[in-house]
Amino acid sequence: MAEHDDTDDFPASKLERGKIFAKTGLKVGKNYAKYLADRATGGDAEQQRRDLNTQNAKDLFREFTHLRGTALKLAQSMSMDTGMMPDEFMDVMAEAQYNVPPMNKALVRKRVRDALGRMPELLFDSFETEAMAAASIGQVHRARLNDGRDVAVKVQYPNVRETVQSDLAVARSLFERLVRGGDIDDHFQEVRARLEEETDYLNEAENIAFFAEQYDRDDVVTPRAVDAYTTETVLTMTYVEGQHLDTFLDDHPDQATRDHFGQLLWDFLHEQVASNHRTLHADAHPGNFLFRDDGRLGVIDFGCVKTLPQDFRDDMLRLYRARLTDDEAAIDRLLRRLDILHEGLPTDTQDKIRDFFDRYGSLLVEPYQQSPFDFGDPAFRERLHECFQEASELREVVGSPHFIFLNKALVGLLNLLTQLEPRIKTKKSRALLDEATPPLGPTSGSA
Repeated sequence: MAEHDDTDDFPASKLERGKIFAKTGLKVGKNYAKYLADRATGGDAEQQRRDLNTQNAKDLFREFTHLRGTALKLAQSMSMDTGMMPDEFMDVMAEAQYNVPPMNKALVRKRVRDALGRMPELLFDSFETEAMAAASIGQVHRARLNDGRDVAVKVQYPNVRETVQSDLAVARSLFERLVRGGDIDDHFQEVRARLEEETDYLNEAENIAFFAEQYDRDDVVTPRAVDAYTTETVLTMTYVEGQHLDTFLDDHPDQATRDHFGQLLWDFLHEQVASNHRTLHADAHPGNFLFRDDGRLGVIDFGCVKTLPQDFRDDMLRLYRARLTDDEAAIDRLLRRLDILHEGLPTDTQDKIRDFFDRYGSLLVEPYQQSPFDFGDPAFRERLHECFQEASELREVVGSPHFIFLNKALVGLLNLLTQLEPRIKTKKSRALLDEATPPLGPTSGSA
């Protein structure tokens, strides 16, 4: 008798997925009506608001795990971007990183056969049909090649690529209710481009080869793609051992060990930003880094990779230098070059945005002014959290679309470091960025 599981029923059509989005909207509306009724009867208003957020997040998570694909990917991203949603949403949505219901065994075998031509037990010396991890776009299985190498096989859910366009259309309609002014076309084009790349496992195999060449060394370990067992929907790569952050922290590592791995994480991002290729591993969430017994940092999942345009990267580095030197004139010019400030905004809105970015930018450069810098400092964490919360209240569409995945990498790194609480030596990274920063000429900063 064939195995069956409700998680096999991946809703692929625009109509099917639209019905689920509509159902979710009704649930959120019902929760809000109950919240208003409870408010009318008195009680603890703050607790009622938290209960509303938690229930809405649970309903969204339940439906997004059924939708998977782009919908769950967006939820996963929001759980990492502290400023996007209330804390109660983050607590629930963070589960999207680890607790996605997997495909059943029969469907997994069919997906491998359709992609590679044979059932997995005929292709591999061994293949574990139980998924070791299930995420938004696909799930991962341990296997062994006939030559004895241990591998991880990532199997994409059915029809994921076909849902990108329709899911983003729904997401756009929701997003447009939350923002004011500005043209979001370029921002959604940027998200769509990265998601389409992420659903092409041949593209991810190329990313793996690139990062292996650039960064696989004595202190960082990356997988290698196995091309003969890789297609657009199945990716086979060498297996990388290690603990995820939550398991690593459960073992109560000493401060020296926290410092060591924190330094590796910090240096890894800075080398990417400062390099000539300007290519970032942009999905810096805890599931994509492994803490190894041999002291090396494992880096996995190269689906979400962003290459920064030269002029954008250079202006970001110029802004970093202007922040360090408190060059107000240069800061203003660069905020305009990066489209954070522009003439279409009312004066009071520009003043509000400039004030926020002054405080946020000063906070971001603080680690470079004190070496070593303690990411376990509760005062720094609190100020960072306050900035993220304030960012969630800025409704204007500002900034180049290239910020989307740079911010994803940066916020992900800060999230990792504030959990790990290391003391980071920042002199080397500051010198690296300083060396890569081109001068802002006397006329190059014109708006």
